[in-house]
Amino acid sequence: MPVPAPTLPLPPGAFGPADIEPTHLALPLLSVRATCGFPSPAEDFFGVEDLLDLNQRCIDNPIATFFMEADTGESMVGFGIYPGDTLVVDRSRNPQPGDIVIAIWEGGFVCKQLRKRAGRFELHSGHPDHAPIQVPPDVELEVWGVVTWSFRSQVRRMR
Repeated sequence: MPVPAPTLPLPPGAFGPADIEPTHLALPLLSVRATCGFPSPAEDFFGVEDLLDLNQRCIDNPIATFFMEADTGESMVGFGIYPGDTLVVDRSRNPQPGDIVIAIWEGGFVCKQLRKRAGRFELHSGHPDHAPIQVPPDVELEVWGVVTWSFRSQVRRMR
């Protein structure tokens, strides 16, 4: 007989009613890309090509979307998620193998990549020193949501 999963608190930021129509804040999107190698002298002029609203770009279903902060561990750096990053989590998405998910495991939230091997689910980190979590066949994996975006502050980073 499976053991019932513990009741977890809502994640930070999930308090209060959801707003079906989020506030729009469109800001200028420049028509050039920032070169991360050697700059091109031909790009002396740039203009505003369009407007970018992060709510429209990053959130498909506002009523089912939450923000979470990545914990201090470095197990997900191979997937581009660093300690302290902000994760955009959509609870309405159907999790698929290869997605980065927030799952409930051993009474807490974990951020891992969902994989399926030999008919069983596994939760993988993005660090070679961390073995995958193999979900036993008699345990139902509860995926809380799918991570759709992540971002981090670049101000005064020392890394």
